[in-house]
Amino acid sequence: MEIDRTPDRQNMYEVLLGYPDQIAKALSLASQVKARQCPRILIAGMGGSAFPGEILKSYLPHLDITTSRDYTIPSFVGKDTLVFVVSFSGNTEETVSAFRHALRVGAQCVVVCSGGKLQEIASIHKHPTIIVPSGMQPRDATCLLFFAMLRVLENSGYLPSAEKDVQATIRALKSPLHQKMALEFVERLDGKIPLIYASSKMACAARRWKIGFNENTKIHAFVNEFPELNHNEMVGFTSLKGPFSTIILRDQEEEPQIIKRMQLTKDIIRGKGTPVVEVAVKGECYLSRIFSALYVGVWASYYLALHYNQDPTPVAIIEELKEKLKK
Repeated sequence: MEIDRTPDRQNMYEVLLGYPDQIAKALSLASQVKARQCPRILIAGMGGSAFPGEILKSYLPHLDITTSRDYTIPSFVGKDTLVFVVSFSGNTEETVSAFRHALRVGAQCVVVCSGGKLQEIASIHKHPTIIVPSGMQPRDATCLLFFAMLRVLENSGYLPSAEKDVQATIRALKSPLHQKMALEFVERLDGKIPLIYASSKMACAARRWKIGFNENTKIHAFVNEFPELNHNEMVGFTSLKGPFSTIILRDQEEEPQIIKRMQLTKDIIRGKGTPVVEVAVKGECYLSRIFSALYVGVWASYYLALHYNQDPTPVAIIEELKEKLKK
């Protein structure tokens, strides 16, 4: 299928092609940053800046990692907590506020941003700061933000070398298969509201699909997780009130009972008249599979945006809200 890229006036296409290169850049930027080992880790951020924390939680389940999206921080945060303060712009007001709270309780902080107020505050208080390159939307800085934090954790002894997984992920993202798969979703999702379902293994990737449809395509999309959705959301297919299309992300190492639930759920949803497509994610390692799954979703939301004659980059409605908040 040929897609007219004319609506892509800010050239998101080149940004998306650069995802593999972001990984090497992030590792280089964080190569000298270390932190004291703490029993708890918090990622404080909003939107696309907070999202890499969800990948960390999935990839490193042996670590006590919490994500916080708020003006404040959880009550458990103190001197025994490593806090990654993440804002791509460096000016996100919720994250700046959360950073000030973390400073007050004496938490060990590592800041990841492209500059702004966070860089200024971190410099004053002498907290390590990783300055990432700007020039893209926060949602497209996932590789920069995630791999910068991963390298800090490696440097600090939280995990052994992840180099093998990192290289496998770079190789995976260089494959043209992601774009080819993504193009197939244009016709499947035309005029539809996407429902993205996954187990805990691919839940973070499913959320990135949702973010992409919201911000790139400018449409509503919804995400839920097996087996929880089998206890509530699936009942909604009894009385459909919208033109939905369901996407199920499935990892190659799912639990047998989860696979059974996915198959039965797929059959039931189709029986209620809603189309379902299953994306079976394969790869050399779990990390490469997470990033492969989310990369297909990123491209799918990009191509669907062009199909709807939308420039995928700007998020005017968010900027409008920010301006009103300043008044």
